Amino acid sequence: MKILILGASGLVGKALIKELSPDHDVYGTFNQTELELTVDHQLQWDINDSEKILNWIDRICPDVIVSCLRGDFIVQFEAHARIVEKIKSTPTRLLFCSTTNVFDGDVTKHHAETDPPVAESDYGQFKIKCEELIKNELGERGVILRLPMVWGKQSPRLKEIKNKIENGQEIEAYDNIYLNHAIDTGIASQVKQIIANDLKGIFHLATTDIDSQYAFIWKLVKDLSPEGKVKSLTLENYDKYNFGLLINRTDLESGFYYDNGILLDQLVK
Repeated sequence: MKILILGASGLVGKALIKELSPDHDVYGTFNQTELELTVDHQLQWDINDSEKILNWIDRICPDVIVSCLRGDFIVQFEAHARIVEKIKSTPTRLLFCSTTNVFDGDVTKHHAETDPPVAESDYGQFKIKCEELIKNELGERGVILRLPMVWGKQSPRLKEIKNKIENGQEIEAYDNIYLNHAIDTGIASQVKQIIANDLKGIFHLATTDIDSQYAFIWKLVKDLSPEGKVKSLTLENYDKYNFGLLINRTDLESGFYYDNGILLDQLVK
């Protein structure tokens, strides 16, 4: 199967290449950092140049496109619109990485896959617009992957925490923000299963347990070093800021999801 990863030089994109390459013919785009793919399987692409990616899609005819793109919202949306139009009359599936922020307009509760998105932030509104485009134009061939805060052994946020521990600095975290998390390798494994089993719809690719940011960061820091210091903060004007992704799907194989304990073990081992 031919799989094209858009934005493959990012944290999730790199994990996807590593997970999918042994079993599939994987292609990827990058902006500056070259990929661990053969020269003919990677494309340096500025997302302002839609024609370049459309021509490449014509050439390789991917069975699946996974979008992990970043950048200016208007330019990103235009690029996705052009790609959707290109593949609309083909069998190509599009998996789109969305975000918890599609629900940041209502933090009175956590949200499930079936809840209608409501966003306050520009980022969340942009992602909703992309979700609607993909679902309306591609139907079941458009798959939405909503991601929370993503971690990885090479993620900038983990490196920052390690640096602060090494320098004796406090790591700050909020005790009244409740959320779940994801790890790059876990997302890649889930995407592989979605592709292999031709799964459809909306997926919340997050840990099964929701905890306060402070509780999660405290566990992470103490697992990294007993000497690590974590400072508890409280977000003003909120009793509880609910920013978790609920997982209500019951049609997935055992082991598709994982909890914070598994994520932390993978980060620190």
